[in-house]
Amino acid sequence: MTGADLRNWQNASAAAGLGEVLLVSLIAGGEGPTSVPNLATRHLGADAAKLYQLDPQQTSIDLGIDDAMLGKLAKVLAEFRPDLVVVEHLGLHPFLDLLQESGARLVLDLHNVESDLANQIARRRDWFGVKRRRDARAIAAIEARVAAAVDGIWACSEEDAGRLAERGLGPAHVVPNGLPRADLAPRQLPAEPGAVGPELLFVGHLGYTPNVRASETLARKILPKLRSALPEVRLTLAGRQPARRVRRLAAPDIRIVANPDDLTPLLRAAHMAVVPLRSGGGTRFKIVEAMAWGLPVVATPLAAEGLGLRHGHDIILAESDRALAAEILRLWRDRTLREELRARGHATAWRRFGPDPIQDAVVSALKAVSQT
Repeated sequence: MTGADLRNWQNASAAAGLGEVLLVSLIAGGEGPTSVPNLATRHLGADAAKLYQLDPQQTSIDLGIDDAMLGKLAKVLAEFRPDLVVVEHLGLHPFLDLLQESGARLVLDLHNVESDLANQIARRRDWFGVKRRRDARAIAAIEARVAAAVDGIWACSEEDAGRLAERGLGPAHVVPNGLPRADLAPRQLPAEPGAVGPELLFVGHLGYTPNVRASETLARKILPKLRSALPEVRLTLAGRQPARRVRRLAAPDIRIVANPDDLTPLLRAAHMAVVPLRSGGGTRFKIVEAMAWGLPVVATPLAAEGLGLRHGHDIILAESDRALAAEILRLWRDRTLREELRARGHATAWRRFGPDPIQDAVVSALKAVSQT
């Protein structure tokens, strides 16, 4: 399950507290009522592989949306007759005209500010950077066109809302990414695992370029700096669809867990989460989830951007590989510091990102749109 999947489910579940909600997926899957009261699902029958087979003229945020999907959505709109539609990805812009014709109020929910991400990648000097330089202007134009056509915009963080404001888009209402799988996470701070360690954990979509690079940084830059001082250190990289570059990192002290059905055993076994991201957008479910499971988190400032966490209080922040390794070593050697960070991070995760505050944020955003 991706961060986008988690956010969509979070927002739909919260909205269902106000009335009937229909969660419509492009990709073929199950349909009907869900375990959440007032929340049902439909799909438009897309094949996942074909969805990403794009014409050379399309941008890298586009999706392979065809006339059949447009027809199915028209039928769904006619049957369900929504008062409000949340469009959860900029790549859904081909549906915009049809959605406007429905008469429903429209919200653009931005998991990332795609124009900002395009500019980040465009600075790279590889083939993907070249492609994104070509895409960057087109993506910014799509973003501006859709933003102008909707009745409200949601962003994951104040930082993303600020980026939109700088481009004259918005104002955006901030709906944070909440604690995923909150029903499984422990409300009480769990005991630290007793195994020899430290056991380091990184969780994310392991086919996503920023996460691939973070995995390589952990395995090739940070772990070697720790081995002499911590000979029992171990690293687990867990997530969907590991790229070949990630799979090649496997070693006696580096475990790759592909497509885990359940993160619970990994979160229970780890001593700390390390998130050395240096590109990407949105906010990180992986950090909030680790904190909620009592893991102290060591991360780059970009990785924690938008979460409003305090260095030394909720999280440890460091920029360079050397500094990240030094903070991991310091945290492992100082049990008192580690326990304090575990306790404060756990409390913050539930207080600010638990189901209740996220429910309040979604309801507030929905009411703001309905009143415009």
